[in-house]
This record gives sequence, structure tokens and C-alpha cells, in this order.
Amino acid sequence: MEGVHLILFWLALVAYGAEAGFRIAGVAPGSWWKSPLFAGVLLHAAFLGMRWGLSGHAPMAGLFESLTVFSFCCALAGLVLCRSEETASAWKPLSILVLLPQAGAALIDKRMTPLYPALDTPWFASHVGLSFLGYGFFAAGLALGIAYLRDGGDAVYRAAGRSTLYGFSAFSAGMVCGGIWAYYAWGSYWIWTPKEIWSVIVWIYFASLTHLKFIPAQEGWPGWTKRFEMGATAAGYGVVLLTFLGVSLLLRSSHSF
Repeated sequence: MEGVHLILFWLALVAYGAEAGFRIAGVAPGSWWKSPLFAGVLLHAAFLGMRWGLSGHAPMAGLFESLTVFSFCCALAGLVLCRSEETASAWKPLSILVLLPQAGAALIDKRMTPLYPALDTPWFASHVGLSFLGYGFFAAGLALGIAYLRDGGDAVYRAAGRSTLYGFSAFSAGMVCGGIWAYYAWGSYWIWTPKEIWSVIVWIYFASLTHLKFIPAQEGWPGWTKRFEMGATAAGYGVVLLTFLGVSLLLRSSHSF
């Protein structure tokens, strides 16, 4: 069964690669549920479910599992936000954002390892799963921001706003679960690790962006235009990437890979 679940991983990678290839070539599927990406999400879900069952814990520990779950959440967020014809222009960058972490995971050791005792709690799966779901929506925000800056469109603008709201909500819930997990693991809701500090930076960034939605463009703040807002939505992905990979790979903390 261990070999079978890795076959599903590779098939999902091929499906994501096909989606990106078609989008770059300008070929769009007739509908979202007929797309290679939708097939990839189904295969990917089956892979993650099997790995969860085989390992006995949520497949979110280590760099390989983190990257593949990140890819899955990016694809899932795209299917939630970009199913209409009006938002289809976001799929070209988004399909690449889905493919890259899955391709990166393909290069890493895929063996299953036991979970550290401190991570063996439902709060761990809740914390990491919700955080990655937030990351996925922020990645969709980058793609929608690029699409708006390139082609405009009210539907793209509204979908980008939802990406920020949904991502912020999921990420906030993940932080609450992380605090509870930290309390049970280390006796404190907060410890001053680089990852936690950068997570707060991500939270403040998207909290500000969510609240700035209530400022009418060109009225309450003359410099605040829709294009500026979409640029800020897209730029937020850089803060997310620095927190997810930069801090975890370059700095030593309890969240290091």
C-alpha cells in the first residue's frame, strides 16, 4: 500500500503539470470539473488520505508533507474562488503556483517518519491544516491580483477580496489552534520563536488588508485604488512564502524542517 499511495502522488503531479501546460499554451477546459487540475485534486486527496492512514498521523510533518499539502490547499482554494468564466484568467499563474510546491516535494525524501510526541495531538493537525488552507487562499490572491492588474474585471476583483478574507479567517483559526497546542506541549500559549513572530506579521498584514476593504477607493484615502489593493493582495504572498519556507529553512526554531 505504501507504493500505491506514492503512485497517486506522482499522478497528481502529472495532472497539475498538464493543467499548467494547457494554461500556458492558452488551452482552457470546458468546465472546472473536466480540468486536469480537478482530477489532480481528487488524486491528491486520495494520496493524503492513504498517507494519513499508513502513518497514523496527519501528513503535515516535515518538508515533503508540508510542500505537498501546500500544493493541495492552493489547488483547493483555486477551485473555490476561480470556477467562473470571469475568473478563469487567474488559472495561468495559479496552476504554476499549484505545480511548483508539488514538483519541489517530488525531489525530497518521501519516507514516512514517526511523529514527535509533542505533535501527536488533534491541535497539531488543526493548527497546520488551517494555516496551510490560509496559505492556499493567499496564493490564489496572488494569482487573482496578477489577473486583475493585467486584465481588470469586477469578478476577479471580488474573488481576490474573498481570497484575503477566507485566507485571513483560516489563518487566524490556525493561530488559535497553534496557541492551544503550544500550551499543552510547552506550557505556554506563546514562545518567541522566529516562526511565531513572522506568523504575527502575516496576520497583521492580511488583517490590515481585510480592514482596508472598507475604505472606498479614491474617497476615504485618495491613494487607495483598486489596482493598489490588488498589488497589495499579490504582494502578501511574498510575506507568506518568507514565513513558510524562509523562516523554516533558514532559521532554527521549533518549526524548522
